[in-house]
Amino acid sequence: MRHFILLLSAIVPTKANGWSWSPLSPAIDGAPRVSGQTTASIIDDSNNSCSSGVLLFGGLTGAAGSPTTNDLWHFEDVTEEWTKLSPEQCPRVRMYAASAMLNSKYYIFGGWDPMDPGSGGEFLNDIWSYDMATKAWTEEEAELPFPVSRHAAVAVGEGEHGMVIIHTFKGIFTFRNGQLTEQATEGDAPDSLSMCAMTAVGNKVLLFGGSDKTQQMSSAVHVLDTTNWVWTKLQCTHDDGPGPMASACMAPLSENQCIVFGGAALAPTGYEGGYGLLPKDDTWVCTLSEKNVEWERVECKEVPEGRVAASLNSLGGDRFLMQGGYDPVSKGTFGTPWILRKT
Repeated sequence: MRHFILLLSAIVPTKANGWSWSPLSPAIDGAPRVSGQTTASIIDDSNNSCSSGVLLFGGLTGAAGSPTTNDLWHFEDVTEEWTKLSPEQCPRVRMYAASAMLNSKYYIFGGWDPMDPGSGGEFLNDIWSYDMATKAWTEEEAELPFPVSRHAAVAVGEGEHGMVIIHTFKGIFTFRNGQLTEQATEGDAPDSLSMCAMTAVGNKVLLFGGSDKTQQMSSAVHVLDTTNWVWTKLQCTHDDGPGPMASACMAPLSENQCIVFGGAALAPTGYEGGYGLLPKDDTWVCTLSEKNVEWERVECKEVPEGRVAASLNSLGGDRFLMQGGYDPVSKGTFGTPWILRKT
């Protein structure tokens, strides 16, 4: 019996207390009900720790076969309300694009336009930027070298030294000053993975989970040091973190921490055309050291429903906005915004 009790204690996840989730109550049609959208936090240039809200573009408006949108939304941090913006020109509809905010411009990269049901749609390689000053979209001259979706992007640095780092299943690309460059890397890279969660912590890029082309999922945490372009696969200090999953959402918490929510695991029967996806409703704090990662499960009285392909963005001050997402079991798409805050 003693050995059995020790085994149970070894697999109970470390808990992170002092957090709470709470839903907002937007008016009818007052928030984007989408999944597979792309988002970025708007940071006040006069105070890098202060958010001016979130931009959200595109996404799928329901289950497979439902319309995909090219709507652009702004979440105002002070009022905690979404507003649909109406720029004259905008990118075509899409889902599963990648995006990042750099020097007051919101960049989107590629994605997938499903087009008519049964057509297979079209994968995209275009790059667009939305200028926060002029409130206008511009199609960039540069293009991704191949059409891609289910990739990820994040900004590192600012000003003339800032860049967007794009992770695809074929490798890393950087975008700066209007130029796209393939970036060689070394180390233990997350090759062949898509549907990963990714964020920047300082000058490092953190990537978690994902799925390969055979629908095998990963629970690994990889860190890319942008000062030397070396990947490191971190070791989990305890065997109690999230299991293999894809399409979780992630946001930075500090210089060595991030928050992760949701995603989907595989049922024992496998992928089964998406019917074998099991949505997760766990929230985790991920803490990095040079070689290791420590996971702590956030304990809250109320939590959002499990989902994939949602977005999670920092609002500053240990506050985060989670929007949208899709439940592969109920086939439901979510529209209620949720706020995670440190209490």
